[in-house]
Amino acid sequence: MIEEIIKVSYLGLKKVKSGNFKNVIDELDMLGIEFTEDDLMAAYQISQESESIEGAIKLIKSGSEDFTKKAKNFLNEEKEKEETLIQEKKEAKKAKEERKKDIQEQAEAYNYLNTIISYKICGAKSMYELEREVREAIQSGYVPYGGLSTYNPGGKIGGVPDSFFQAMVMFK
Repeated sequence: MIEEIIKVSYLGLKKVKSGNFKNVIDELDMLGIEFTEDDLMAAYQISQESESIEGAIKLIKSGSEDFTKKAKNFLNEEKEKEETLIQEKKEAKKAKEERKKDIQEQAEAYNYLNTIISYKICGAKSMYELEREVREAIQSGYVPYGGLSTYNPGGKIGGVPDSFFQAMVMFK
């Protein structure tokens, strides 16, 4: 029985990873070959230990080892390795997400713009008036934000709206 399985499915058995025998089982069913799970495990182990179909058949004829037990042990070890690898990947992903979250929290903590609670613009027709307004705003808890801005449409001096501006913000 095992010899027949190997003759038909040797290459498929060589490619089996982590105990997924679906392709081999489909092939054996299609050909009408009856087998047990132990026969399949033994054929798998023999194919893994041999370099050719002829070598596999020689191993069968020597019959000195319990290939079924050996195959089950090997597949269990492979399954444990795969589960360990999956667990390690999950842990690495979780650690990466936690690190990303920490970095985002740090970025928010260092971003002083998030602490602005009020914003206003002081404006005056002369720089001296603007200085006075800015000092009053500072006494109220405001801080100058950015540089001074000026506006002088058409170069007119008299009757012009405010010409000097300063943005002011208040932090938490």
